[in-house]
Amino acid sequence: MDLLDVVILALRLALALVLYLFLLAVLRAGRRTLQDATSESSASQPAVLGLRVEEPAGSGLKPGQVLDVPDGATLGRGAGVEVRVADPTVSSTHARLARSGRRWLVDDLGSTNGTTVNETPVHAQAELRSGDVLALGNVRLRVEGGKR
Repeated sequence: MDLLDVVILALRLALALVLYLFLLAVLRAGRRTLQDATSESSASQPAVLGLRVEEPAGSGLKPGQVLDVPDGATLGRGAGVEVRVADPTVSSTHARLARSGRRWLVDDLGSTNGTTVNETPVHAQAELRSGDVLALGNVRLRVEGGKR
């Protein structure tokens, strides 16, 4: 083997290495683009929590009706709330539902008749899971899980 053969072999190996590095760069860029597109589509669609009315009390809601509650919504009987529950046992601004990562949390906002999750009083924040029963005064709502 002479010097020319060694140079040609070295150039072939260098070309193969450059091609593999290029292919790796293309795959990484494609993966990053897909991840960005996925995070943008999930961020552009607001998360909504479904609450099925189990016991409407005097709210005027119908049993089985599903309330779609957006992230950060306030529930109560007052005019300035996002989800109106017009029962006399529900305070004007009764509770707030918000997401924290993938979890939904409920905050009692100092309501007169309290907020409970599965009959446990909410004093600060409480996590909501699918199947839980959220009570605002005498109104009972079953958590159906978050939607996108």
